[in-house]
Amino acid sequence: MLGLCCQFLEPRTKRDGSTVFENSINEQSMQLGRFKSGAYNTTYIQNVYRNNVEEVIKLIPKLVANNIHCFRLSSNIFSLWEFNNHIAKQDDLLISRLNHCGNLFKINNIRVTTHPGQFTVLSSDSDDVVCKSIIELDYHAWTFDQMNLPQSPDNAINIHGGKADRSSKLISVINSLPHHIKSRLTLENDETSYNLMDLINIHDATGVPVCWDSHHHVFNDAGIPMDEAFHLATMTWNKTGCKPLQHISNTIPGQENGNYTERRKHSDYIHYVPQPQLLGLQNNVIDLEVEAKMKNLAISKMRNDFNVQ
Repeated sequence: MLGLCCQFLEPRTKRDGSTVFENSINEQSMQLGRFKSGAYNTTYIQNVYRNNVEEVIKLIPKLVANNIHCFRLSSNIFSLWEFNNHIAKQDDLLISRLNHCGNLFKINNIRVTTHPGQFTVLSSDSDDVVCKSIIELDYHAWTFDQMNLPQSPDNAINIHGGKADRSSKLISVINSLPHHIKSRLTLENDETSYNLMDLINIHDATGVPVCWDSHHHVFNDAGIPMDEAFHLATMTWNKTGCKPLQHISNTIPGQENGNYTERRKHSDYIHYVPQPQLLGLQNNVIDLEVEAKMKNLAISKMRNDFNVQ
């Protein structure tokens, strides 16, 4: 299955008659500075959190109508969680709506994942950073628990390895995580710090499967061809009972010979799918999250261009 990441684009006609595509999910957030100055009371925070859950609930029929059965949930549904998680955890209405949301995902056979931000670094040399990272992971795990989603990597909490050359630290921290976090954790290869082989070694020590990103692999391939990398990554899912989760994105057309920064930027649409991922999709043995800027429009085009159902 092809997976949608965080947004659902819909057209809007501007006054000049031109059409733009905008995210139809009206997710609200809060600013740290304003929070610290006392701008948000408990009721305001509750309303932000409740709104964001309702926006996800409203999205589900659109996913179903567009035959999208894998969705990456935004990591900002409960913004400023580290300061306000007690408000969420004591809000019976919020928890009830999360439960309803999870039931809708399950009834409609939609796989739900999430991808915490770049500051989630379990391999950091700083104990404070590691502690804050675990709080961030607990937030995502708590959200999935309230949705009654399985504690397995089918509902992946996907992170990068973080600080380079810290595999031992990463293994130690992962193995110390509580079950509701570790059971959902997946590790994604990146362009510089942790290639596929690094993560396979970590998998061997932790059991955490690899969410292979074919675009990142181009930049940091450990000397492994695409087809072999695909096979090695999918093997890490053998004991999970879940379909392997992978990512795809492309360099912007015309920038293939550009500098590093230009080549790693994501294109609007997918114009190239590595052969092993394409075969994996056509044989329905992987779920592939599409990291293209045009979101659901890119998925629709990809289905037509590559004969992916």
